[in-house]
Amino acid sequence: MIQLSLNFAPLNITGNSSLLVGRQPFDAERLADLRKEFVDSHVFHRSGIDDTIIDIPIVKDASPLGNISEKIDLLRERRLWPTLLSASLMREFGGVRDIMSDRPISIVGPANRGYLLHPDLPEWVQRRTLLRFDSRTIQIDGGSTIGIICETKLKSFLNVPCSVLIEHGIPLQGRYVSIRQPAADPRVLPRMRLVGRVTAVEGETLTLVDNLDDYETVAASEAFLETRREIMEDCVSHLLGRQARAVLDEAARQEALFHSGPGRNAQIAEALQYLRERASLEAAPGAKFEIGNLLSSRSRSFPKTENIPQPTLLFDPSGTRKDTWKERGLKESGPFDQRTFSPKQLRIAVVCQSRHEGTVDGFLAKFLDGMPNALTGAKKEARYGDGFLRRFQLDKPSVSYFTAASPSAADYLAASEAALLKSADEGFKWDLAIVQVEEEFKAADGGDNPYYATKSIFLKRDVPVQSIRLETMDQPDGELVFSLNHLSLASYAKIGGTPWLLAAQQTVAHELVIGLGSHTETTSRIGVGKRYVGITTVFSSDGSYLLSDRTAVVPYAEYASALYDTLKRAITTIRTQDNWRSSDKVRLVFHMFKPLKDTEAEAVENVVKDLELHDVTFAFVHVAPDHPFIVFDHEQKGVGYRDPKKGVLGPSRGLHVKLGDKESLIVFSGVSELKRPQDGMPRPCLLKLHRLSTFTDMTYIARQAFAFAGNSWRTMSPEPFPITIRYSDLISERLTGLAAVPGWDPQAVKFGQIGRTLWFL
Repeated sequence: MIQLSLNFAPLNITGNSSLLVGRQPFDAERLADLRKEFVDSHVFHRSGIDDTIIDIPIVKDASPLGNISEKIDLLRERRLWPTLLSASLMREFGGVRDIMSDRPISIVGPANRGYLLHPDLPEWVQRRTLLRFDSRTIQIDGGSTIGIICETKLKSFLNVPCSVLIEHGIPLQGRYVSIRQPAADPRVLPRMRLVGRVTAVEGETLTLVDNLDDYETVAASEAFLETRREIMEDCVSHLLGRQARAVLDEAARQEALFHSGPGRNAQIAEALQYLRERASLEAAPGAKFEIGNLLSSRSRSFPKTENIPQPTLLFDPSGTRKDTWKERGLKESGPFDQRTFSPKQLRIAVVCQSRHEGTVDGFLAKFLDGMPNALTGAKKEARYGDGFLRRFQLDKPSVSYFTAASPSAADYLAASEAALLKSADEGFKWDLAIVQVEEEFKAADGGDNPYYATKSIFLKRDVPVQSIRLETMDQPDGELVFSLNHLSLASYAKIGGTPWLLAAQQTVAHELVIGLGSHTETTSRIGVGKRYVGITTVFSSDGSYLLSDRTAVVPYAEYASALYDTLKRAITTIRTQDNWRSSDKVRLVFHMFKPLKDTEAEAVENVVKDLELHDVTFAFVHVAPDHPFIVFDHEQKGVGYRDPKKGVLGPSRGLHVKLGDKESLIVFSGVSELKRPQDGMPRPCLLKLHRLSTFTDMTYIARQAFAFAGNSWRTMSPEPFPITIRYSDLISERLTGLAAVPGWDPQAVKFGQIGRTLWFL
């Protein structure tokens, strides 16, 4: 039996919990003034119930400030606990430790216990530990429990202005700088505000581009270089010379230990033990916070957990060929549509640089025919022994090469146009374009990016594109077989193939699952980027889930309207196809990249009203990767054949921890999916059910989301999010990149045949 724990310790209040508080009407400016003036004597809480300001005296003999005074019992007014806890932690650490933030409370560790230490390194170069304390409420045994959550992070500092860096010969050009601004609470470190990128250094003046208004220049003595990892490493290299590599390698080793399961667990346990034994966490005079032990599955009070089984995949229309492992299912059964897929003999256009044609040719031979002699793992298996053609039951293709003279977008375009000219002259259509790219292409803007330039011209002619990095082609055979597994799957899906279908749980209700993902287009670190939202629709039919043949992507401001149109079109189409009746039970599940707003809920309600559906339930699920919860599996000894092993104490894929009726933690990508021991430990995703949801079976919702995370046709590995969101992210990201290419026509995807394929994988 697995032994789990959460970085969550229940809170209680002991002592005299009865006290007098004040209350007054809410006003934002008034609240800010009160917090500033009475920071040492009162704590202020905005009450959303009656829109008032509650002031709580925290100093003996201090009186309430509000125009109404009332006596309360803190044991009953648990909504005040998070505010009081934060204030108590601020009093405990203020003036003793550096405080990065008061929401949530973030405490920086001492510099002499940091991770960049060397006698010749100035003390102002620092990488320090950071403890983040927050509070959360979870449901245990039918009741709500408030607890303190502790997270551990690392934070880098360059605690001198750019004028000092100039003296040490550290380059500033091309890098972004910030200015310090005082925090609202004087106990908190100054806030760093990004003001621009240095384009010239003239004496004590920095000239900036991509800058805030009124910051065309800034004094070097007032500017601070941002502390991205590559910048910190460059600073260490300039300051230490040949000694730098050893210092950085040791820091990386120590950081890996810090981020590991045992490292995190020890840091959290030590921090909470300090708060229990040495801190004086007063909620109010005479009332003290008591911190319990971290929640453990050995206790009856631990939330309900389950290990969700791997989803069942169907490899033939009759449903007799099933498997839970993608690769094995394809090898043993072939793709779902092997009897109906056409054409069997593909026409493939290969676009590559002329200097790499030989490398690409050798790689394509491995891709198409397989690598039966490349044996990996303890069992020495040929993971890609069958190759693209045999795995997907295809005939030998017709392959033509079109070379680019250089890695420029213009030369890639010329090669692509030559490929399209050949197909036009000879009266055929390419089934697939394979394009050789390089890692450095990612840094180029859309118009100068050969990948997007090539993709744009082929997509306009309804030709799917599979890019392959030169760095991938150069991988050792033991690594290449895994890359080829992923590439072959995505390529088959792009040309319209169906590798498998995901089995759906048999239900009475007709079910649609709609995913919303986003991508922000920006060429500036300072300005506001343009955000796009992708919409993916999946529906259940005859015991399996099918992806809708139309995807949508729109600017953020228009997506409520697009959601209405997409949902209405999908329901209308499927309703006719499956012969729904107006009285049939319908379930709509929404996977969202952000919390629901009223505009989205109204769009859904309007669709239901317009289509006269009489029995509809909704589930609005926010899939949140950013949250403070950590799950430890104390039976997990790590994966690998040698030390250090990866994922020690980390949770496995499929773990579901039900935090309550409206929240669940679920591990989409677990210990086995980590690439290296240095990756630390996997984090679960938090599923949050919105209050307007009328379908509230959190167990069903979590299991379904997990199944969709394992159903990607982009990779053999599980995705970190359900494909409903992952595909939507990819759609919006790809179309954002294409929009920057001169001559791109967005209608090509909206109305062309390519828009009904998985061109974006």
